[in-house]
Amino acid sequence: LANDYLIPQFKSLLLKADLCGKDLNKPGEMKDKQPIPESMGIVPGAIFLIAGVISQLFASSSLVTIIHCNAGLFAICMMILLGFADCVLDLRWRYKLIMPFFAALPLVICYNGGTSVIAPGFLRHFIGPYVNLGMLYYVYMIMYAIFTTNAINIYAGVNGIEVGQSIVT
Repeated sequence: LANDYLIPQFKSLLLKADLCGKDLNKPGEMKDKQPIPESMGIVPGAIFLIAGVISQLFASSSLVTIIHCNAGLFAICMMILLGFADCVLDLRWRYKLIMPFFAALPLVICYNGGTSVIAPGFLRHFIGPYVNLGMLYYVYMIMYAIFTTNAINIYAGVNGIEVGQSIVT
């Protein structure tokens, strides 16, 4: 409900601030197309962060749970900032590789689960059913976070196709 109310409000603000573009994939002349506000993801992102913080007031049962939730909210906040900065500042790719690294750090630091992976079938006879990666597991998780955020961002220019990829990953 908050999105339904706030998106039209922010639409006019973003158009007034000239944070808009033209839909290149629609038929017709470029001069006849209506401007479309960019950076609109900031609205549902901010609502999600506010809901996450408020839910901690009622659902948090232990300090460990609060730390894990805060690490997740910080990572989400960093990625919302990256998305907004990318729309406004037209960031270079090197910055799009650095920001997910810092966003993933709190998640990796507070992770206290196993670091073993299941070995491929043809290698199980030689190395056993599981391989403990140790510190390499954390490196892998950070690289995975960098890959997924950039893969989704690449699809962002194709009119919403990134939503489907976000659901799959």
